Amino acid sequence: MGERNRRRFIQEIFAASISASGFGGFASSAAGQSHEGLAELCVIARQPGTWPNDLIDVWTGQIGIIDLSRLPQHLGRVVVWDDIRGNKALSREMARILFAIEQHFGIECDLGSNTSAHVGPSLGLSVSIDKVLHNLTTRNRDVPERRIAVIDLSSCGLTRLRWADIIPSLRRCYTHIIGVEFSTPEWCELDASCEPPHGLSHIALETLQACNYWLLASDESLSGRIDLSIAERSLEFTKAIAALCDHIAVQTNIETAIGTIAQRQFATFGVRS
Repeated sequence: MGERNRRRFIQEIFAASISASGFGGFASSAAGQSHEGLAELCVIARQPGTWPNDLIDVWTGQIGIIDLSRLPQHLGRVVVWDDIRGNKALSREMARILFAIEQHFGIECDLGSNTSAHVGPSLGLSVSIDKVLHNLTTRNRDVPERRIAVIDLSSCGLTRLRWADIIPSLRRCYTHIIGVEFSTPEWCELDASCEPPHGLSHIALETLQACNYWLLASDESLSGRIDLSIAERSLEFTKAIAALCDHIAVQTNIETAIGTIAQRQFATFGVRS
């Protein structure tokens, strides 16, 4: 994806999240599959990596700063695109999402193969995730002993679906869950739910601690600056994620590998107690 297109997509998707925020009440209060003619729709698409030894997948949401197209081909890529759409034309809405995933994230979607869709609350989401990751749990020589999911926890979608809803399902398929969050201290001044010093909400902190390992990134830890633009932040964060994955792959002890890379490019890190 060209840098100009990537920058424009990030700006447009954030604008869309603001314009769609009026639907938040519908999504949060919906007890069934739809409300007021709207439906929660989640599409999960995966492109496996080519690494012969460890299996490492990088997970991101519809709205995020990581640029999957810049990751090396040996890393797997997974997009969770959750949205609120009209429930009378879901097939057409789904087709638009599949096209957007291919255009903006570089993953060719094949429903029933590397892509699955889920409609309604997150209660049945695990089935859709299992469909996409079914080959990870197959007991044969082709499945690596270490299967690692690196999650961009700062990414999200437009519905009430959160990473905390997804992580339990990932535990059945991956041997290690690594969460990476982005520190935004300036949000503390705007959102009372964000807690200093890192500008994370209570929910974000709980999600970090639900992972086996977690890291916290910031503009300063990634670049030595504190005022990166959206495009610069996306580039630096993507490079840091790629470096993290590469470092983990060549180290026997994941915890040691995370500590080493964190000292160079992340603000802090932790291990699930």
